[in-house]
Amino acid sequence: MNPLAVQVPHTDTEQQKLTFDRGVPRTLVHKTAVSEVLLTDAVRIGSNRYTVAAQWPQHHTLFGSGICPAGTADPQLLVETVRQSGIYLSHVYYGVPQHHPFVLTSLEYELEPPTARSAARTAPHSVLVDVACRLDAGVDDRFGMTLDATLVADGRLEGRVGLCWQALSPERYQRVRYPRGRGRTTPVRPHAAILDLPPPVLPPRTFGRLHQRDTMLAAGCTPDSWQLRLDTAHPVYFDHSCDHIPGMSLIESFNQAAALSSAQATGADPALLRWTLESSAVSFLAFGELDAPVTITAEPVPEPSELGRQPVRVAAEQDGRLLAAAALIGVLTSAAAGGAQ
Repeated sequence: MNPLAVQVPHTDTEQQKLTFDRGVPRTLVHKTAVSEVLLTDAVRIGSNRYTVAAQWPQHHTLFGSGICPAGTADPQLLVETVRQSGIYLSHVYYGVPQHHPFVLTSLEYELEPPTARSAARTAPHSVLVDVACRLDAGVDDRFGMTLDATLVADGRLEGRVGLCWQALSPERYQRVRYPRGRGRTTPVRPHAAILDLPPPVLPPRTFGRLHQRDTMLAAGCTPDSWQLRLDTAHPVYFDHSCDHIPGMSLIESFNQAAALSSAQATGADPALLRWTLESSAVSFLAFGELDAPVTITAEPVPEPSELGRQPVRVAAEQDGRLLAAAALIGVLTSAAAGGAQ
Protein backbone atom coordinates (compact mmCIF):
# COMPACT_ATOMS: atom_id res chain seq x y z
CA MET A 1 0.00 0.00 0.00
CA ASN A 2 1.28 3.41 -0.93
CA PRO A 3 0.54 5.73 2.01
CA LEU A 4 0.74 8.71 -0.33
CA ALA A 5 -2.17 7.36 -2.40
CA VAL A 6 -4.67 8.17 0.33
CA GLN A 7 -4.99 11.56 1.93
CA VAL A 8 -6.59 12.41 5.25
CA PRO A 9 -10.09 13.81 4.58
CA HIS A 10 -10.99 17.40 5.37
CA THR A 11 -12.78 16.50 8.56
CA ASP A 12 -14.72 19.73 9.08
CA THR A 13 -16.14 19.74 5.55
CA GLU A 14 -16.97 16.06 5.39
CA GLN A 15 -18.57 15.89 8.82
CA GLN A 16 -21.08 18.53 7.69
CA LYS A 17 -22.24 16.12 4.96
CA LEU A 18 -22.36 12.97 7.06
CA THR A 19 -24.45 11.75 9.98
CA PHE A 20 -23.32 9.62 12.91
CA ASP A 21 -26.65 9.13 14.71
CA ARG A 22 -27.65 5.68 13.38
CA GLY A 23 -26.14 2.69 11.65
CA VAL A 24 -26.62 1.87 8.00
CA PRO A 25 -28.93 -1.10 7.22
CA ARG A 26 -27.21 -4.21 8.53
CA THR A 27 -27.84 -6.15 5.31
CA LEU A 28 -25.63 -3.65 3.44
CA VAL A 29 -22.60 -4.63 5.56
CA HIS A 30 -23.51 -8.34 5.80
CA LYS A 31 -24.27 -8.32 9.50
CA THR A 32 -27.04 -10.05 11.45
CA ALA A 33 -26.77 -8.12 14.73
CA VAL A 34 -27.38 -4.38 14.66
CA SER A 35 -24.74 -4.03 17.38
CA GLU A 36 -22.07 -5.19 14.91
CA VAL A 37 -22.79 -2.43 12.39
CA LEU A 38 -20.06 0.23 12.58
CA LEU A 39 -20.93 2.43 9.60
CA THR A 40 -23.42 5.30 9.81
CA ASP A 41 -23.20 7.10 6.44
CA ALA A 42 -21.20 7.63 3.25
CA VAL A 43 -20.82 10.27 0.54
CA ARG A 44 -19.17 10.23 -2.88
CA ILE A 45 -16.46 12.92 -3.14
CA GLY A 46 -15.00 12.08 -6.55
CA SER A 47 -14.54 9.38 -9.16
CA ASN A 48 -14.23 6.14 -7.16
CA ARG A 49 -13.54 8.23 -4.06
CA TYR A 50 -15.71 8.30 -0.92
CA THR A 51 -15.83 9.43 2.68
CA VAL A 52 -17.48 6.96 5.03
CA ALA A 53 -18.70 7.78 8.53
CA ALA A 54 -18.51 5.26 11.36
CA GLN A 55 -19.05 5.15 15.09
CA TRP A 56 -16.76 3.05 17.24
CA PRO A 57 -18.73 1.90 20.28
CA GLN A 58 -17.88 2.79 23.85
CA HIS A 59 -18.12 -0.86 24.90
CA HIS A 60 -17.93 -3.80 22.52
CA THR A 61 -17.93 -7.53 23.17
CA LEU A 62 -14.64 -7.97 21.26
CA PHE A 63 -13.04 -4.59 20.70
CA GLY A 64 -13.69 -3.15 24.17
CA SER A 65 -13.33 0.61 23.89
CA GLY A 66 -11.60 0.37 20.51
CA ILE A 67 -8.27 1.51 21.95
CA CYS A 68 -5.46 -0.89 22.83
CA PRO A 69 -3.64 -0.52 26.17
CA ALA A 70 -0.65 1.01 24.38
CA GLY A 71 -2.86 3.76 22.93
CA THR A 72 -3.21 2.63 19.30
CA ALA A 73 -6.53 1.83 17.70
CA ASP A 74 -7.49 -1.83 17.92
CA PRO A 75 -6.25 -3.28 14.61
CA GLN A 76 -9.27 -5.59 14.33
CA LEU A 77 -11.63 -2.66 14.72
CA LEU A 78 -9.66 -0.68 12.14
CA VAL A 79 -9.84 -3.53 9.62
CA GLU A 80 -13.49 -4.33 10.32
CA THR A 81 -14.47 -0.71 9.72
CA VAL A 82 -12.80 -0.76 6.30
CA ARG A 83 -14.13 -4.23 5.48
CA GLN A 84 -17.68 -3.01 6.11
CA SER A 85 -16.92 0.10 4.05
CA GLY A 86 -15.94 -2.00 1.05
CA ILE A 87 -19.09 -4.11 1.27
CA TYR A 88 -21.34 -1.08 1.72
CA LEU A 89 -19.83 0.87 -1.19
CA SER A 90 -20.02 -2.20 -3.44
CA HIS A 91 -23.76 -2.53 -2.85
CA VAL A 92 -24.78 1.13 -2.77
CA TYR A 93 -22.54 2.67 -5.44
CA TYR A 94 -21.56 -0.22 -7.71
CA GLY A 95 -24.75 -2.26 -7.83
CA VAL A 96 -23.41 -5.53 -6.40
CA PRO A 97 -26.45 -7.62 -5.38
CA GLN A 98 -26.77 -8.19 -1.64
CA HIS A 99 -26.86 -11.97 -1.99
CA HIS A 100 -23.43 -12.13 -3.66
CA PRO A 101 -20.71 -13.57 -1.37
CA PHE A 102 -17.53 -11.54 -0.83
CA VAL A 103 -14.12 -13.25 -0.88
CA LEU A 104 -11.19 -11.42 0.70
CA THR A 105 -7.90 -12.08 -1.12
CA SER A 106 -5.37 -9.76 0.55
CA LEU A 107 -5.12 -7.18 3.30
CA GLU A 108 -2.49 -4.79 4.56
CA TYR A 109 -2.66 -2.16 7.25
CA GLU A 110 -0.52 0.11 9.36
CA LEU A 111 -1.31 1.80 12.65
CA GLU A 112 -0.28 5.24 13.74
CA PRO A 113 2.07 5.20 16.76
CA PRO A 114 0.41 6.06 20.08
CA THR A 115 0.83 9.44 21.69
CA ALA A 116 0.79 10.48 25.32
CA ARG A 117 -2.86 11.50 24.98
CA SER A 118 -4.19 8.72 22.75
CA ALA A 119 -4.46 6.04 25.44
CA ALA A 120 -6.57 8.35 27.62
CA ARG A 121 -9.25 8.94 25.00
CA THR A 122 -12.84 8.12 25.81
CA ALA A 123 -15.37 6.46 23.51
CA PRO A 124 -17.54 6.39 21.49
CA HIS A 125 -15.40 7.66 18.64
CA SER A 126 -16.66 9.39 15.49
CA VAL A 127 -14.62 8.04 12.59
CA LEU A 128 -14.11 9.34 9.06
CA VAL A 129 -12.79 6.89 6.46
CA ASP A 130 -11.32 8.32 3.26
CA VAL A 131 -11.64 5.62 0.60
CA ALA A 132 -10.10 5.34 -2.87
CA CYS A 133 -11.30 2.42 -5.02
CA ARG A 134 -9.78 0.74 -8.07
CA LEU A 135 -12.00 -1.62 -10.05
CA ASP A 136 -10.80 -4.84 -11.67
CA ALA A 137 -11.73 -5.69 -15.22
CA GLY A 138 -15.23 -7.01 -14.69
CA VAL A 139 -17.04 -10.11 -15.87
CA ASP A 140 -20.74 -10.82 -15.55
CA ASP A 141 -20.55 -12.96 -12.42
CA ARG A 142 -17.56 -11.40 -10.64
CA PHE A 143 -16.86 -7.92 -9.23
CA GLY A 144 -13.33 -7.20 -8.05
CA MET A 145 -12.03 -4.16 -6.21
CA THR A 146 -8.91 -2.85 -4.50
CA LEU A 147 -9.52 -0.31 -1.78
CA ASP A 148 -7.15 2.03 0.06
CA ALA A 149 -8.46 3.79 3.15
CA THR A 150 -7.27 6.23 5.77
CA LEU A 151 -9.07 6.41 9.12
CA VAL A 152 -9.38 9.47 11.35
CA ALA A 153 -11.09 9.12 14.74
CA ASP A 154 -12.11 12.29 16.55
CA GLY A 155 -9.65 14.26 14.43
CA ARG A 156 -6.68 11.92 15.03
CA LEU A 157 -5.15 9.82 12.26
CA GLU A 158 -5.43 6.17 13.37
CA GLY A 159 -4.09 4.20 10.45
CA ARG A 160 -4.36 3.01 6.87
CA VAL A 161 -5.89 -0.16 5.43
CA GLY A 162 -5.71 -1.71 1.98
CA LEU A 163 -8.09 -4.49 0.90
CA CYS A 164 -8.51 -6.62 -2.22
CA TRP A 165 -11.62 -8.73 -2.67
CA GLN A 166 -14.07 -10.22 -5.12
CA ALA A 167 -17.86 -10.34 -4.99
CA LEU A 168 -19.07 -13.45 -6.80
CA SER A 169 -22.43 -14.62 -8.02
CA PRO A 170 -23.74 -17.54 -5.91
CA GLU A 171 -23.12 -19.91 -8.83
CA ARG A 172 -19.54 -18.77 -9.34
CA TYR A 173 -18.91 -18.85 -5.59
CA GLN A 174 -19.98 -22.50 -5.47
CA ARG A 175 -17.55 -23.35 -8.28
CA VAL A 176 -14.70 -21.49 -6.57
CA ARG A 177 -15.52 -22.70 -3.08
CA TYR A 178 -16.06 -26.36 -4.04
CA PRO A 179 -14.09 -26.99 -7.27
CA ARG A 180 -14.55 -30.75 -6.93
CA GLY A 181 -18.27 -30.61 -6.50
CA ARG A 182 -20.45 -30.69 -3.42
CA GLY A 183 -18.92 -29.23 -0.29
CA ARG A 184 -18.27 -31.27 2.82
CA THR A 185 -18.97 -28.49 5.31
CA THR A 186 -22.43 -27.40 6.39
CA PRO A 187 -22.52 -23.63 6.96
CA VAL A 188 -22.46 -22.66 10.63
CA ARG A 189 -25.58 -20.81 11.75
CA PRO A 190 -25.16 -17.56 13.69
CA HIS A 191 -24.37 -18.27 17.36
CA ALA A 192 -24.38 -22.06 16.89
CA ALA A 193 -23.76 -24.32 19.87
CA ILE A 194 -20.31 -23.85 21.41
CA LEU A 195 -17.81 -26.53 20.46
CA ASP A 196 -15.68 -28.39 22.96
CA LEU A 197 -12.73 -26.06 22.60
CA PRO A 198 -9.23 -26.75 23.92
CA PRO A 199 -8.06 -24.43 26.70
CA PRO A 200 -6.50 -21.14 25.60
CA VAL A 201 -2.74 -20.94 25.59
CA LEU A 202 -2.83 -17.80 27.79
CA PRO A 203 -5.52 -15.62 29.39
CA PRO A 204 -7.26 -13.16 27.05
CA ARG A 205 -5.80 -10.12 28.84
CA THR A 206 -2.37 -11.18 27.50
CA PHE A 207 -3.65 -10.15 24.06
CA GLY A 208 -5.69 -7.17 25.20
CA ARG A 209 -8.96 -9.11 24.98
CA LEU A 210 -11.81 -9.44 27.45
CA HIS A 211 -13.21 -12.97 27.11
CA GLN A 212 -11.74 -16.46 26.90
CA ARG A 213 -13.53 -17.00 23.57
CA ASP A 214 -11.38 -14.19 22.12
CA THR A 215 -8.15 -16.14 22.67
CA MET A 216 -7.60 -17.71 19.26
CA LEU A 217 -4.72 -20.04 20.14
CA ALA A 218 -4.43 -23.34 21.99
CA ALA A 219 -1.23 -25.29 22.65
CA GLY A 220 0.39 -26.85 19.59
CA CYS A 221 2.91 -29.61 18.97
CA THR A 222 5.94 -27.29 19.04
CA PRO A 223 6.82 -24.07 20.89
CA ASP A 224 6.39 -22.03 17.71
CA SER A 225 3.08 -23.53 16.59
CA TRP A 226 -0.45 -23.40 17.97
CA GLN A 227 -3.85 -24.84 17.23
CA LEU A 228 -6.45 -22.37 15.98
CA ARG A 229 -9.06 -22.07 18.70
CA LEU A 230 -12.21 -21.24 16.76
CA ASP A 231 -15.45 -20.76 18.67
CA THR A 232 -18.25 -21.09 16.10
CA ALA A 233 -20.61 -19.42 18.58
CA HIS A 234 -18.49 -16.27 18.71
CA PRO A 235 -20.87 -13.30 18.41
CA VAL A 236 -18.51 -11.31 16.17
CA TYR A 237 -16.66 -13.79 13.94
CA PHE A 238 -19.80 -15.86 13.40
CA ASP A 239 -22.35 -13.07 13.42
CA HIS A 240 -23.89 -14.58 10.26
CA SER A 241 -23.97 -17.98 8.57
CA CYS A 242 -20.55 -19.02 7.28
CA ASP A 243 -19.29 -22.11 5.42
CA HIS A 244 -15.56 -21.48 6.01
CA ILE A 245 -13.15 -20.06 8.57
CA PRO A 246 -13.68 -16.28 8.67
CA GLY A 247 -10.75 -14.20 7.53
CA MET A 248 -11.09 -11.87 10.51
CA SER A 249 -10.48 -14.76 12.90
CA LEU A 250 -7.26 -15.66 11.06
CA ILE A 251 -6.13 -12.03 11.20
CA GLU A 252 -6.60 -12.02 14.98
CA SER A 253 -4.86 -15.38 15.40
CA PHE A 254 -1.88 -14.06 13.41
CA ASN A 255 -1.55 -11.04 15.68
CA GLN A 256 -1.71 -13.22 18.79
CA ALA A 257 0.82 -15.69 17.36
CA ALA A 258 3.21 -12.86 16.48
CA ALA A 259 2.93 -11.56 20.04
CA LEU A 260 3.77 -14.98 21.53
CA SER A 261 6.59 -15.64 19.06
CA SER A 262 8.22 -12.27 19.79
CA ALA A 263 7.94 -12.81 23.52
CA GLN A 264 9.39 -16.32 23.34
CA ALA A 265 12.35 -15.00 21.37
CA THR A 266 13.28 -12.84 24.36
CA GLY A 267 13.03 -15.74 26.79
CA ALA A 268 10.64 -13.72 28.95
CA ASP A 269 7.20 -14.62 30.25
CA PRO A 270 4.70 -13.57 27.52
CA ALA A 271 2.24 -12.51 30.23
CA LEU A 272 4.71 -9.81 31.34
CA LEU A 273 5.18 -8.34 27.87
CA ARG A 274 3.00 -6.29 25.57
CA TRP A 275 2.98 -6.58 21.80
CA THR A 276 1.95 -3.41 19.97
CA LEU A 277 1.26 -4.10 16.32
CA GLU A 278 2.55 -1.55 13.81
CA SER A 279 1.73 -3.12 10.45
CA SER A 280 0.59 -6.32 8.81
CA ALA A 281 0.28 -7.73 5.28
CA VAL A 282 -1.88 -10.84 4.84
CA SER A 283 -2.54 -13.04 1.81
CA PHE A 284 -5.53 -15.40 1.82
CA LEU A 285 -4.78 -18.42 -0.36
CA ALA A 286 -7.46 -21.05 0.31
CA PHE A 287 -10.74 -21.56 2.12
CA GLY A 288 -10.40 -23.06 5.60
CA GLU A 289 -12.81 -25.86 6.51
CA LEU A 290 -14.66 -25.66 9.81
CA ASP A 291 -14.41 -29.37 10.61
CA ALA A 292 -10.61 -29.84 10.51
CA PRO A 293 -7.84 -28.52 12.77
CA VAL A 294 -5.72 -25.56 11.71
CA THR A 295 -2.09 -25.04 12.74
CA ILE A 296 -0.79 -21.50 13.22
CA THR A 297 2.99 -21.12 13.00
CA ALA A 298 5.12 -18.05 13.68
CA GLU A 299 8.80 -17.21 13.54
CA PRO A 300 10.65 -13.93 14.10
CA VAL A 301 12.50 -12.75 11.02
CA PRO A 302 16.24 -13.27 11.65
CA GLU A 303 17.18 -9.65 11.07
CA PRO A 304 18.40 -7.04 13.53
CA SER A 305 15.38 -5.26 14.96
CA GLU A 306 15.19 -1.51 14.43
CA LEU A 307 14.43 0.50 17.57
CA GLY A 308 12.82 -2.54 19.15
CA ARG A 309 10.65 -3.34 16.12
CA GLN A 310 10.28 -7.07 15.47
CA PRO A 311 9.18 -8.55 12.12
CA VAL A 312 7.37 -11.91 12.35
CA ARG A 313 6.22 -14.35 9.69
CA VAL A 314 2.97 -16.18 10.42
CA ALA A 315 1.04 -18.85 8.52
CA ALA A 316 -2.10 -20.97 8.84
CA GLU A 317 -2.13 -24.54 7.50
CA GLN A 318 -4.84 -27.18 7.31
CA ASP A 319 -4.46 -30.73 5.96
CA GLY A 320 -1.20 -29.75 4.27
CA ARG A 321 -2.73 -26.70 2.58
CA LEU A 322 -1.54 -23.16 3.21
CA LEU A 323 -4.68 -21.14 4.02
CA ALA A 324 -3.07 -17.75 4.65
CA ALA A 325 0.31 -16.17 5.31
CA ALA A 326 1.29 -12.83 6.83
CA ALA A 327 4.20 -10.58 7.67
CA LEU A 328 3.73 -8.51 10.81
CA ILE A 329 5.84 -5.85 12.49
CA GLY A 330 5.36 -4.88 16.09
CA VAL A 331 7.06 -3.55 19.19
CA LEU A 332 7.49 -5.62 22.33
CA THR A 333 7.51 -3.70 25.60
CA SER A 334 7.00 -4.36 29.28
CA ALA A 335 3.36 -4.54 30.35
CA ALA A 336 4.42 -3.66 33.88
CA ALA A 337 5.92 -0.43 32.56
CA GLY A 338 2.69 0.50 30.82
CA GLY A 339 4.13 -0.22 27.40
CA ALA A 340 6.29 2.89 27.35
CA GLN A 341 9.95 2.70 26.47
